[in-house]
Amino acid sequence: MAIISSYPISIPQLADKIIGTNAVDAYGNPVVNNPTSQYTFSSVKTLIDQHYTQIMSTSKDVGITPSYDNTGIPIIFGATDITTLDVTYIASTGTITFRTLGSYCIQQLYYAQATSGNNIQLNFKTLQGGATQVGPTTATSFLSNASNARHRIDITSYIDIDTEGTYYNFWVQNPLTGGIGSLQPQTIPGAWGTDVPSAQLIITKLV
Repeated sequence: MAIISSYPISIPQLADKIIGTNAVDAYGNPVVNNPTSQYTFSSVKTLIDQHYTQIMSTSKDVGITPSYDNTGIPIIFGATDITTLDVTYIASTGTITFRTLGSYCIQQLYYAQATSGNNIQLNFKTLQGGATQVGPTTATSFLSNASNARHRIDITSYIDIDTEGTYYNFWVQNPLTGGIGSLQPQTIPGAWGTDVPSAQLIITKLV
C-alpha cells in the first residue's frame, strides 16, 4: 500500500466512500468480529443530521387523584385516542403502543398539589407490557405552602424500540409515608394564556 500522503487531495462528494469498522447494528447490538465496511459520505451525513422530532402530545385538563395507599394507578392523559405513523395512544387505558422501530424520547410533565402545610410524596414508574418496569422509579416529595401551589415534575427517558407493538403504561403512587396529594391543572388568570394541564405526555422520535 502506498503512503497515504502520496494520494491526491480531492473534494469529497456524497457518493464517495470511506472505510470503517461496523461495531454495532442499528439497535446498538455488537456486530460479531467487527467487520470492515464501506460507507458513503451521504450515509454519514444522514447519521449526523439525525434529530428528535415530536410525533405526539396528549394532556389532561382535569385533576388526577391516586388512592392514598401503596397501590398506585395508571395515568390517563388525554381523553382522545391518537394514531400516528409511529405510535398509538388509547385514552381509556393511557397505553402508548409503538408501531415502528427506532429511538424515542418520552417526556412526562406533571403538576402536583397538596393541602397547605402537608409534606407529600408521589412516586412514578413506567411499565412495559403491563408488567416489566422500564427505568428507575422517580420519587418526588415537597412541602406545600399553599393549597393552590403547584410542584412541577419532569421525567424524561430515552428508549430504543426493537419490537413493533411494544407498549407502555405510566403509573403514579401516593404512598402512606406522606400526606395526601394529587395532580392538578393550573388556571392562568385573565385568560392570559392556556391553562397548564395536570399531566402531559410528549413523545419524540430520532429521524
